[in-house]
Amino acid sequence: MTAARYVVNEIKGYHRFIKFLIALVVIAAIASLARFVFGLGATTNLNDTYPWGLWISFDVVTAVPLAAGAFTLGAIVHVFHIKKLEPLVRPAIVTGFLGYSLVCVGLVLDLGQPHKGWHVLRYWNLHSPMFEVAMCVMAYTTVLFLEFLSPVAEKFGWHLPLRVLRWLEMPLVIAAAAISTLHQSSLGTFFLIAVDKLHNLWYNPLLPLLFWVSAICTGMCIIIIEATSCHKWMGQPNEGVLLRTLAKILPWTLALYIGLRIYSLMALSDGPFFDRPALTLSFVLEMCVGFILPMIMFTQKSVREDDRRRVIAACLVVFGLVLNRFNVSMFGMMDPNEIYYPSIIESLVTIGIIAGHILFFVLIAKYFPIFEHHPETVDYTIPDHFHKIDDGHPAEAKAAHGG
Repeated sequence: MTAARYVVNEIKGYHRFIKFLIALVVIAAIASLARFVFGLGATTNLNDTYPWGLWISFDVVTAVPLAAGAFTLGAIVHVFHIKKLEPLVRPAIVTGFLGYSLVCVGLVLDLGQPHKGWHVLRYWNLHSPMFEVAMCVMAYTTVLFLEFLSPVAEKFGWHLPLRVLRWLEMPLVIAAAAISTLHQSSLGTFFLIAVDKLHNLWYNPLLPLLFWVSAICTGMCIIIIEATSCHKWMGQPNEGVLLRTLAKILPWTLALYIGLRIYSLMALSDGPFFDRPALTLSFVLEMCVGFILPMIMFTQKSVREDDRRRVIAACLVVFGLVLNRFNVSMFGMMDPNEIYYPSIIESLVTIGIIAGHILFFVLIAKYFPIFEHHPETVDYTIPDHFHKIDDGHPAEAKAAHGG
């Protein structure tokens, strides 16, 4: 059987929902091709007033914190030594790797001259937060790729690469936490230059810190949603006991964010605040529904221990984060006399990126052991020669080869 025939037969056996996701990704790929053929001006509603639109607001400014579960959980497990959460790490790493990879896709689409994207590596602008974010996104995507290689090495039985990757595990975790802290906060630094453009409800000097803290909150909530979904629709074990641990941490991090947000608004921001009813409503929804309500919910034991209510609370935090990032990057800077609406091409590409994230996660989970946790006691020594792992099980290979 040829490779093409094998792939076709494999796709035929997929669930209808997976086929639907594939169709959305194909449509998005066609829309992306149209963007490169006809240019930004003909395919988007971007202009001199709104040089940043949906692709930046969602595909970058929003998608980056939504992929923050990898560095958040890595720090919780390896820095704070909450080792019982280890089974959640690999799915979080896959989510983060896919999230940042698709962020890179969104950035390439939004660049006016994408063929000159490599200039950021050659011509350094040390005074630009965009330079720092570009370098950190590339570095962190590389780190996530290296962390993702562990299940790939297990899948194909590559003994030596797996030992090297496990030996590098702690340095990679430290690098991931450091790099993520830099660029999650720098996303907020972007908007500090919009002194007279960003509305007073969101403009304040603590934007970098607020962006970082809210990314930590959302990262844990994404892990809760992801693990619960994998149990419900992919037949994976119920990780409710582990998710309850995250749910106990969330009220504290959410309270920290809310406290910082209220302090920055009262002490560091200048009015007027409530001069535009639409923005006032958006602010109230963001704070009350997206952060305060789920914080109250997570303080209740009945919510933390119930799968359905725990997911609802986590979804509310994600809603609050998404609305916050849109308020900062789009709604809060929008001229009421000249409203920006994303074009069909912009919308199709964004829908395709979301579909692609779900699709690739499901396919990776199907073909790679991302839900199989390697033993806690691992031999990190590097062997003298290359040999495969027997049956793809590191522990058995270790015994077979004498440790």
